[in-house]
Amino acid sequence: MAGGKGTRFTPLKPLVEVCGLPSYYRVYQVARMFAEEVFLAITKSSPLIFSALSKIITEGRGYEMDVYEAVKKVGIPTLVFPADTPIIPIDAVEILISSCEADICSLKNHGDYVGISLWRGFNTSNYQDVEYSSSKIYNVNTYEDYVRVNYLCRIGV
Repeated sequence: MAGGKGTRFTPLKPLVEVCGLPSYYRVYQVARMFAEEVFLAITKSSPLIFSALSKIITEGRGYEMDVYEAVKKVGIPTLVFPADTPIIPIDAVEILISSCEADICSLKNHGDYVGISLWRGFNTSNYQDVEYSSSKIYNVNTYEDYVRVNYLCRIGV
């Protein structure tokens, strides 16, 4: 998911470099570990509209609605990763996949949703939270978040 307006940080948020790579590309690399096909779910106003990577264009009605729209277009099962979580521990995704018993499972990190989910069906009332607390997953929404994740990269987190 890389289609937001970036109003809290910058509209170019998916392109902001983290550890020497654009944020969206770091997320793309993690997604490729778990899927044969990876799509960028974006709106027409996304800075990734001209990317050569496969895309799903959503209407831009908000994160939850755009996720639902993108998953409907791609089909199930689908893993969803937001482009603004550039440091995703592999074991967090493995725990989400192995623990998910519902149609829709969302990863929580220290009690907070991080936007990572596994869709195995479309029954929105068959929902499960999966907690991951081995390490922190940072969502880059502000300049301070950006500085923090780049610092973590430099020290090898």
